[in-house]
Amino acid sequence: MRDELEKSRHNPHYELTSIPSTFSIPEQQPSIETNTLLQKQYQDIKDKLEQRINELHLKENECVTLKAKVDTYESKEKDLQHYISILKESILIKDQQVNMIQSEINDLRTRLKEKDSIIEKKNSKIQSTRLDRQQCEYDLQESKQQLDIRDRKINVLNRKIENLEEQLRDKSTQIALTRAKLTAVTTTASTINVQQQTSITTNTLVSNLETTIGEKERLIEKLREQKHTLDIEHQEEIEQLQKTLNDTRLKLEQKEKDYYEGQTEIRMKIIQNHMASKQEYEDKEKLVSFSPILDMPRIAILHPDLGIGGAERLIVDIALALKFYGHDVDIYTNFHDKRRCFDETRNGQLNVFVACSWFPRNIFGRFHALCAYIRFILLAIYVVYIGSKEKEYDVFLCDQISACIPVLRRTQKPILFYCHYPDQLLTKRESLAKKLYRWPIDVFEVYTTCLADRILVNSAYTQSIFEKYISSKISVNILYPTIPDQIVSSYSNENEKSINFLSINRFERKKDLKLALHSFAYLRTLLNSNIQSIHLYIIGGYDERLRENVEYYNELVQLANELNLDSSLVTFVRSFSDEQKRKYLAKAHCILYTPRFEHFGIVPLEAMQAERPVIATATGGPLETIINNETGFLCDEPLIETFAKCMKEFIDNKNLSKQMGQEGKRHVNEKFSFKPFAKKLNEHINEILIRKNNSKENSFLLLIILFCFILLKKNMRDIIYITSLELHKSLDNIEKIRHRSYLVDALIQAYELDKHNHFRFIQPQLATDNELASAHDRDYLDFLNFISNIDPNHEQLYKEQMDFYKIGYECPSFEQLPSFCKWIGGASITAAKYLNRSNNNIAINFFGGWHHAKRSEASGFCYINDIVMAINELRKNFDRICYIDLDLHHGDGLQEAFYCSSKVLTVSLHKYEAGFFPINSGGLDEIGETWGRGFNINVPLHHGINDDQYLSLFMRLLPKINSSFQPEVFVVQCGADTLFGDPMKSFNLTTKCIINCIEQIINSNKPTLLLGGGGYNIADTARLWTLITGICLNEKLDNDIPEHDYFSYYGPDFTLETWPGNRTNKNSQKYIDSLLDYIEHNQIDIMKHKICQ
Repeated sequence: MRDELEKSRHNPHYELTSIPSTFSIPEQQPSIETNTLLQKQYQDIKDKLEQRINELHLKENECVTLKAKVDTYESKEKDLQHYISILKESILIKDQQVNMIQSEINDLRTRLKEKDSIIEKKNSKIQSTRLDRQQCEYDLQESKQQLDIRDRKINVLNRKIENLEEQLRDKSTQIALTRAKLTAVTTTASTINVQQQTSITTNTLVSNLETTIGEKERLIEKLREQKHTLDIEHQEEIEQLQKTLNDTRLKLEQKEKDYYEGQTEIRMKIIQNHMASKQEYEDKEKLVSFSPILDMPRIAILHPDLGIGGAERLIVDIALALKFYGHDVDIYTNFHDKRRCFDETRNGQLNVFVACSWFPRNIFGRFHALCAYIRFILLAIYVVYIGSKEKEYDVFLCDQISACIPVLRRTQKPILFYCHYPDQLLTKRESLAKKLYRWPIDVFEVYTTCLADRILVNSAYTQSIFEKYISSKISVNILYPTIPDQIVSSYSNENEKSINFLSINRFERKKDLKLALHSFAYLRTLLNSNIQSIHLYIIGGYDERLRENVEYYNELVQLANELNLDSSLVTFVRSFSDEQKRKYLAKAHCILYTPRFEHFGIVPLEAMQAERPVIATATGGPLETIINNETGFLCDEPLIETFAKCMKEFIDNKNLSKQMGQEGKRHVNEKFSFKPFAKKLNEHINEILIRKNNSKENSFLLLIILFCFILLKKNMRDIIYITSLELHKSLDNIEKIRHRSYLVDALIQAYELDKHNHFRFIQPQLATDNELASAHDRDYLDFLNFISNIDPNHEQLYKEQMDFYKIGYECPSFEQLPSFCKWIGGASITAAKYLNRSNNNIAINFFGGWHHAKRSEASGFCYINDIVMAINELRKNFDRICYIDLDLHHGDGLQEAFYCSSKVLTVSLHKYEAGFFPINSGGLDEIGETWGRGFNINVPLHHGINDDQYLSLFMRLLPKINSSFQPEVFVVQCGADTLFGDPMKSFNLTTKCIINCIEQIINSNKPTLLLGGGGYNIADTARLWTLITGICLNEKLDNDIPEHDYFSYYGPDFTLETWPGNRTNKNSQKYIDSLLDYIEHNQIDIMKHKICQ
């Protein structure tokens, strides 16, 4: 507007378009008033113009702001477009990976079809086995018939012989009579001549008779010879038939065994194939879902010296296993001599980077360990600050030396440490100076090892040593080393001119190669001079830079000369190649593995995989890899003589090497093959990646939770207490425990435990029919419902069914029986539902614990087994459940329910004597069957056990259970009939003993379900269960019982704790120790093995 005015002032013809039409310029008159008016109008117009200009400026600013916003939105749009393109790429990668997985699934299906064809072949083989079995049975029957025919022939011959002997006796009688007559005739012959003639006739007759008798005797002798011959033939035929029969039986048993093994193998293969396919798909799915855009995780492996040895072989196998699952793997090392290394590290199959090799191995021949630690730390610095610039790693894996872990933790990436053996135990400390030198190194080793995110060891032996000397809160897992699927072809060594023994080990003193030389020399003294020639090959890793290698090799050569073992008997090979190792393995008849207390030892596996047996010391790792007398021999002291005698076995028995070799290969393929090793390792990698990722996202939250946990540590466990009036009324139907539930609740309230902040009263829910059926047959449950409605006078009509289901004397029927079962079962199930992995609560149902009821049978006042129902409910959230029964009587119902299960460990401490209920149940040797073998522990105790023995036994048993079974939740039956004052009159225990046992279980810091049980002195039972409740709440209760409605029941002393008894104790300490020893060597060992697997 201002511009237009300026133009109008200079140009009178210019039209002011912005001036309103109502405004007109008057003619110029020299009037003062007119000028004044014009000035005023001009001023108004000027003000309006300024106002419009200001508004225009504001609009311009708004336009600038809008333009900036538009630019921002355009930038965001570009970013979104870029992000969308990235997502498209990610989706494309996902699709490719899904296609890969789909192709792998198709491959798995193809393999499954191949497996099915194998199974069909197995079925046909089983069919042929059945036919062979039938043929064997037919042959056996025919042999029996032939044997019967022979027996009948022998009986006929025996009868003939008996007839002939009878005839011989008759002839002998006739001869005697004739001789008597002859004597009479001879007496009268001298007086009568006529009689002389008669005598002549008689003599002739006698002579004829004697001739006849002689012939008969010859005939009898001949018959006797024939009988003797027939007896011999018969005996030979019997022996031959018996041998044939035994062979046939053995063949039949073997056929049956093969048949059942074939069936089992087929079933297991079907299950394994299904599980392998499922697990392999899940593993691939985990790897695909690891990162939305990135490729497979990148892994850096750090190893001090990549030469030839068991540890180096393991590192190579780890790298190959990770590459097998598609990981990007690099190996970093201080030394890598391509003349002395495995083929995979020099042929480009694995990426190997060498750094910091300039740092010396020692200082003036000393300080080897310190130099190794510093050199390895420098290698870690190189990897973190130089190697990671070119490639960012997702996981670090190191072994042997843990000193590098603090440096690697700077990356905030997960670290996996593989411990072959604690380094502090590998070094001798002969002097005080050496001890002072090693002390800070040992402390540093323990500290750095515990910084790893996961620790793996090579054997159970190393695991036990590790846990003993290195206290780490991180669980130590076992990952057995593996070997390539084929070390050497199955070459026969039968054509070898000599019996060859082979030792494969580094030339180090700890390998004790002198044992091989001494044993070989001693073997020569045991052999005859004309025996087949023998030869010993000692091959091993050798590095001339290592003084010990050089010195020990020279010592071995010198020892061989001293033992008169020249080159025709002993051959030394240094720094062999893989091809050379295959060659020596092929010609060997047996492998000598001489190290003592070896941590694991890869050589026995390589030997057995090549079908060669192994002789080793019965120490350390070989105890886990070699099966004595099957895949080789494990030797005890004296080692030289024992080794030599075992070596002689292969000379005496030419087939022994082949037999043991075949069994060794089968053993290795089952337990130590490459694919299970790779799968297990990949699982560990994925787990620490996921765990580390979650820990990053939730670190702040975890710190808050940790802080709260520390503040509330003592009082964080809630106590869930199950009770209700309906439950009390139901329990009153059982005469033996009438009013007991009222006393328990009243005494707990008298001590005001119910007012505790963490004490919660919960009303139970009735059990459903399906929940009852989880522990019992429906026919049995239907009969309980039916019999409760029958008039007691008519029960005789159903006596047969009542006897079948054991409803009667101990467990009579009553009208409220169905509701009783539902309240009892529902109360324990309700308690179990309040326990899960996310809490650490203690649930209490002192009105449960009916442990005698079986699936279709009532027993010992128990109609239903609420404990089985509660455990089945817990199995929805927990994998390993430990049930501990402290009742006087054996929990036979629980044992029956879970006797074949490895998920539920049943432990029962009970009285076990002839005639004591339950009969013939609860023996020490009842350890479980099939999958449950080893998961049932019975502790049979005799009459009169006291507090000290019982508590000592329990304190020794519980840690073994925790370490071997590793339970996730405890279920405890707290029967009070073990107390001295109980009418069962069996044990001498007090409440203090049972409380200490319960306290040990609670201190395990696992979710716990506490149930009632026996206890027929209702006052003592209320005392015990109230004390248990106080322990759960960490409350110390006054020994003087407070006054309340049931106060009179606790007379005459009115105290809470009970007194010990003085019954005769039939439990010797030797007997208690024998119980624990049996459990240790049976159930505990079995559980350790199965849980590790």
